Amino acid sequence: MSPFTKLPCIVGPTGVGKSEIAYLLAKHFGAEILSVDAFQFYRGLPIGTNQPDSAWMKEVPHHLVACRDPKEFWSAPQYAVEALRILKEKQSHCIPMIAVGGSGFYLRALLEGGPEGSPSDPTTREGIFKVSSELGPEATHRWLQKHDPAAAARLNPNDSMRVRRALEKSLAPPVTPTATTECWGNDRAVVFGLECSRDRLDKNLRQRTELIWKNGLLMETQRLIDANISPDAPVWGAIGYREGLRFIQGSLTKEEALERIFRRTRQYAKRQWTWFRHHHQTQWVNLDSFSDVPSVVLYLSEQIKPLLDA
Repeated sequence: MSPFTKLPCIVGPTGVGKSEIAYLLAKHFGAEILSVDAFQFYRGLPIGTNQPDSAWMKEVPHHLVACRDPKEFWSAPQYAVEALRILKEKQSHCIPMIAVGGSGFYLRALLEGGPEGSPSDPTTREGIFKVSSELGPEATHRWLQKHDPAAAARLNPNDSMRVRRALEKSLAPPVTPTATTECWGNDRAVVFGLECSRDRLDKNLRQRTELIWKNGLLMETQRLIDANISPDAPVWGAIGYREGLRFIQGSLTKEEALERIFRRTRQYAKRQWTWFRHHHQTQWVNLDSFSDVPSVVLYLSEQIKPLLDA
């Protein structure tokens, strides 16, 4: 096997079909897959974090999937360090790699580096969680506005997890701007973005919302409850678990929970679209222009083939 001269990265909004296309491309090239996702690395939560099909992972090695305990915090810079180690190891053994995922912060950390600062102190995080729980979302958002107006303008007051994380960053000691992690480099990657019509994506997201509920979202939510996972742990930010928790507690009906999951996922997909259009030199591939998945894979394989090291 020959490695790629540049790392192919398959990105795009959630629900567009990245995992399947990356899996088929990896089979075609005899490659392995590097996940670029902020939640798929949690063990024991394949449904809510939308981990790749288990049969695919038996055929094609997937890295940084189901490798961390749900109690752990893993920042984008920490992810980048581990991802870079894997890429270098595979390169030394002449194994081609394909990166796939929709987490823009993680991809940027891998390709461009990021602050080396450690995650916020657990005591600070716990304090922010307790205060925000008492204040409520609107008042917590106003608290963030005082410390980081730019972050507050960017975040929805109801996106409690991200608002709290922004508060953690704004209240943490400053990190030296020059202190950055080692990175893979934008010049050593080619980013392919998958997109489709909004109607098609909405249909996919509706179907996926129903499937994750049917296939075990509540079981995984109960697993988090039984493990005494802290309510402010990042894992609860994976869309679906908070809705599952509220259903179990009786504050949401099934229909209300499903609708909230769909709407949150749809909002997240829009943010991903925006991110990849502004933060990377993405080569967009509109899936609506192809008759089926194999034709998309064929097209992308032709684009990626020149990247093989002769």
